[in-house]
Amino acid sequence: MNTTNPTHAAARRTRWMQPLRTLLWSVSGAILFAIPFVLVGSPGREPYWALWFFPAAVVCVLLVGWIDVNTTIPGQQTAHTWPYVLWGLGLWAGCAGAGLLLGRAWLSIRSSSAGVEYDPAPQLIGLGAALLLVAPAVLASSALSRSRNAKNADRARSIQLTGPRVPAVVTEVTRWKGTNVPTYYRVTLRFQDSQGTDRWHQAVHSDKPLIGSKHWIRYDSARPGRTSLIFVEWAGGR
Repeated sequence: MNTTNPTHAAARRTRWMQPLRTLLWSVSGAILFAIPFVLVGSPGREPYWALWFFPAAVVCVLLVGWIDVNTTIPGQQTAHTWPYVLWGLGLWAGCAGAGLLLGRAWLSIRSSSAGVEYDPAPQLIGLGAALLLVAPAVLASSALSRSRNAKNADRARSIQLTGPRVPAVVTEVTRWKGTNVPTYYRVTLRFQDSQGTDRWHQAVHSDKPLIGSKHWIRYDSARPGRTSLIFVEWAGGR
């Protein structure tokens, strides 16, 4: 028998997952900064060994995805893919741009102190600056998308618990072709919204309901056509 309160266990897991998530993003960004810094700042010394660290940055990002799969924070779950992808791209772009510019600056300082004029690939300044300009916009898009997803998740939970509850009738049942084992069914249900308009909703269910059977549905009365805010209560159907 488990003597740990699941809510407390989830809270403890969330506490250590968030610092780990931050650490992984930081390590990934540091690697993306170091690679162009070493490549640009140390020419002629076979600096290509730095590229071997790139898989470690990818692994860090994948571990962040694993944490997001197990998180309970709304809008942060990996199911919301775009904020996760945009944040990674924005972080990498900013760190790589900073690495390019600082690596080139470091090379210029070393060349000047040695009395050597060395100006490799001046276009790297433009590339680094472009990456630094793009990065904040991508990171801001990620933050906005995450905030919107969190609000949508809160709205969905509210509808599922307290939204208008109306009866729906099963009008069609077909075998869902998304998988073979186990068997799932695509169920079409008809219900009336608060304005008396007939609406149809399709859902996938593991059990095959009878055509004509009735089930309760909760939906968003403000946006009755939004399928992501329609929830079927399969238990207790008749």
